[in-house]
Amino acid sequence: MTKSEKNTYMGKVLKRLPRAALAGFCAGATFFFFGILDIFAGNRDELLFSFSDFGIYILLIALGASLALTATIAFLPEIASNVVFGVVVWLCLMGYIQAALLNGAGVLNGDTGQSIDVGFAIIDGAIWLAVGAVCVIGAIKMRKKSIIKSISAIILIVLIAMQATGCVMQAGEITRSPFESAAVVSEPVGTKQSADQSTEESTQSSTAESTSSAFYADVSKAYLTREGLTEVSPGKNVIIFVVDRFDISYSEDIIKDDPSFFDGLDGFTYFDYNISLYSRTYPGITSMITGVENDFSGTAAEYFAKAYQTSDFLRDLKANNYKIKLYTANYYAYRDGTPLYGIADNLSVATDYTVKNTAALVSNLIALSAYKYLPTALKGAVNISTASFTGIIDYNGDAPLYELDDTNVYEEIHENGLSFDDSENSYILIHLSGCHDPYTMDEDGTRVEKSSAERQLRGNFKLIYEYIGELKRLGVYDDATIIITGDHPRALDDAEIPSQPRLTALFVKPAGATNTFRYSPAQVSQANLIPTIVKSAGIVTEKDYGDSYFDVSIADTPKRYHKFELYVKGEDDRIVTFKVVGFGRDFENWEIASSDPVEMIYK
Repeated sequence: MTKSEKNTYMGKVLKRLPRAALAGFCAGATFFFFGILDIFAGNRDELLFSFSDFGIYILLIALGASLALTATIAFLPEIASNVVFGVVVWLCLMGYIQAALLNGAGVLNGDTGQSIDVGFAIIDGAIWLAVGAVCVIGAIKMRKKSIIKSISAIILIVLIAMQATGCVMQAGEITRSPFESAAVVSEPVGTKQSADQSTEESTQSSTAESTSSAFYADVSKAYLTREGLTEVSPGKNVIIFVVDRFDISYSEDIIKDDPSFFDGLDGFTYFDYNISLYSRTYPGITSMITGVENDFSGTAAEYFAKAYQTSDFLRDLKANNYKIKLYTANYYAYRDGTPLYGIADNLSVATDYTVKNTAALVSNLIALSAYKYLPTALKGAVNISTASFTGIIDYNGDAPLYELDDTNVYEEIHENGLSFDDSENSYILIHLSGCHDPYTMDEDGTRVEKSSAERQLRGNFKLIYEYIGELKRLGVYDDATIIITGDHPRALDDAEIPSQPRLTALFVKPAGATNTFRYSPAQVSQANLIPTIVKSAGIVTEKDYGDSYFDVSIADTPKRYHKFELYVKGEDDRIVTFKVVGFGRDFENWEIASSDPVEMIYK
């Protein structure tokens, strides 16, 4: 290349540089900075870390991507440069439209296992292709039509301005510490007083409330820990294994493959017509623990405070000298642990935290950004959910945060076995990821890079069988009440009202049961869960909790309810309540009792 040619070439590069820089900045900022900040702000209560933990990294990545694209567009030959410029404009424009209009509303729900609406995916893809064709053809003709250059520049500038404005408007959420979301509750469980109690009792209540208030004032973050995970009571034990998304289809698949797989569950009865109350972990898991339903009239934090602090069942457990240990996940079962003060014995507090794996944190955020911007048909290629952040954060409290990491739970029980604590009785709930992605556990309880729902479920039962073996070794198995179930059934399509029965697997061993593993066709539901615990464990109470699983005869057809969370694009989400009367496997018996809009289910 002669000096004259070099000068001409560099002149063209310099001429293209402003346009190239604008396109490069828009793409880098959109996909690696603005998009991530929008996701972070929109899910602030779920993501237990701060902007300072990742902000500089995504800024550098966005800057690097911007510079690389700028150089590519600027230095390529003119036709190739224009084509790349057109592609970048296309991706930025359609990415923004996809995120703003074509994804629907909502927050991270922790579930990527939803089916794709094929019809909508085709329409979505057609829009992408049509806009892409216009952008590329327009860019090719840009050399002769300067108006196309102006329109392209305006589009890019508007996209940058709108996203920057959105970030400024969400600055409070972006910069808010994860320790600033503590829920306010009035008093710890056990202090509720009736109107006719004496002055002395009221004084005791005020003292307890004052103590509670002082606790809340001092707390930066209260959370459920792994403390006592391998300990049980030498007295009565109530043990609940909640296998996430344990749809009846998963247990049936295992039985088809291995009919004797569950035969080792001595004293258990398998109910294969069980209906859960909710279709999601929130508020399903909390309603299972407390017996308090969510009417969705307030925020999630308000529901958690109400449920844990007003639960008659938890109050009765405490009155019967039960240590309560809840091993479940932040966000879906509680936002901040302060409403669990006076209830959960594995509650701890922290004033600081540590990010254990910054690379994983940043890569997960980038994956979420990709999921947000990709067309519908390609979203399935990104395997990301809220559970992907498990193991990234450590709190500085007395014990590690409990997270849905089935392999960690299995390893702790496998390596340490079980031992007695100093409690009189224990209520222990262990929430496992189970049939919910990401699948990182195989059938042997080993951590693997990629597994499946069935393999992870088999690994869960390896854990459960070893736990049962330890209870037998300690001599407390026969008197234990053990329940293995799911918090909700499988998500087939959350954007469509179900057209098939939704059943949740259920295995129950009441105290004293010594029979071999058996089946029951009784039409039961989650409404029978707490009554079963109360009656099996002999809990002294003045309340009539209703029928246990074993009170429902084969001939009974009680009313059962299932509240389905329906996600509607461009509209408020809805709670579709089904009333089921009769044989649960016959969808003719599933009747929609109500359909109520909910502005934001998870907020």
